[in-house]
Amino acid sequence: MAAMQLTRTHRILAGVVVTGAVVIAGIGFAGSYAAVRDLALDKGFGTFSNVFPIGIDAGIVVLLALDLLLTWIRIPFPLLRQTAWLLTAATIAFNGAAAWPDPIGVGMHAVIPILFVVSVEAARHAVGRIADITADRHMESVRITRWLLAPVPTFRLWRRMKLWELRSYEEVIRLEQDRLVYQARLRARYGRAWRRKAPVESLMPLRLARYGVPLADTAPAGLAAAGLDSTAV
Repeated sequence: MAAMQLTRTHRILAGVVVTGAVVIAGIGFAGSYAAVRDLALDKGFGTFSNVFPIGIDAGIVVLLALDLLLTWIRIPFPLLRQTAWLLTAATIAFNGAAAWPDPIGVGMHAVIPILFVVSVEAARHAVGRIADITADRHMESVRITRWLLAPVPTFRLWRRMKLWELRSYEEVIRLEQDRLVYQARLRARYGRAWRRKAPVESLMPLRLARYGVPLADTAPAGLAAAGLDSTAV
């Protein structure tokens, strides 16, 4: 699949988002530096207290940037993102400890780091989606309305998609329709107990469909074994 082409508007919006993320990060790091440094001094870090907050914040930025880069070149390493989350949680805890027991102060210290992480996670999601589309590996999602209207059948359909790497939602819907039509023809032929009365050869296509084998390949033989017209498949 061809790579996604970015228009001038896309580039402008991307520039605005990147600039905003940098501003958010700068404000957050500047605001947390003094609080974390004072906490480190209280804990006996000495002169190391002056660089301790910088090390944590720089670690968050480097890990998240490296995670974005590896995701872009399609060799993601989840431990990077998880470690960045851990460092972010540590920063929030350190800042919260500096403001404790004031709940408003703790919340104020937590807002900026959380906002920065959410922004980076949104960027990572976009990068991962673009990388998957470029590599023709993108798997479409099941519509939310189908989950709401038929949760149990939709779970079976979603499970089949994930197990057998069926990437197109429309393809999965077509396969499900073929299965239901085939099942309806057997029910019309053998009645409500069709699962017990139908020959094994006619039931085999339904069993194979669970493993991602299209009914278009197996239905003619199954219908012929059931004594049904297989030319209308």
